[in-house]
Amino acid sequence: MPILLAKQHCVLREFSVNFQKRSFMSSSSRSALPPVRLRRALISDVPALFEVEHTSFDGDQLSARQLRHWVDAPNGILLLAHSGAAVLGFCLVFSRADSPAARLYSIAISRAARGQGLGKKLLRRAEALAREQGSASMRLEVAASNHVAIGLYQKLGYHIFGHKPGYYEDGQDGIRMQKAL
Repeated sequence: MPILLAKQHCVLREFSVNFQKRSFMSSSSRSALPPVRLRRALISDVPALFEVEHTSFDGDQLSARQLRHWVDAPNGILLLAHSGAAVLGFCLVFSRADSPAARLYSIAISRAARGQGLGKKLLRRAEALAREQGSASMRLEVAASNHVAIGLYQKLGYHIFGHKPGYYEDGQDGIRMQKAL
């Protein structure tokens, strides 16, 4: 079981991912779009992360203070997807020294970037980083009514292992899912 003794610094180089905007733009207009990159969040990103969080969820939202905490937390991975200056989405994963499982706490994608596969790309990169930091599995909770997210998690190898009645702020049940890393 890994124990975090000191803040670990992981170098995360930005990398491009395929991103095609679904619209009626010509192919020449599409190629002019800046590439989407994934990187660790910075304190300066917090206002944009907060905006994505609060336009993605009606309840159970992360505050700006919580987001600032997770930017530098030694047991957290806060990744964002951006294109140029625009923050398109993020995911937050954290771990505890007394658990071999990392926890996916949130994935939020801006309305303009949904349906592009960014959630999948963010999650895969977060899984790789969690594995590099010694986590043996990834766990998450998802609203029982969020069939799109449940389907994505199942496609990525997650399986249901529990149910939490009334888990969310609005009273919705939570589904617990897990994947070995």
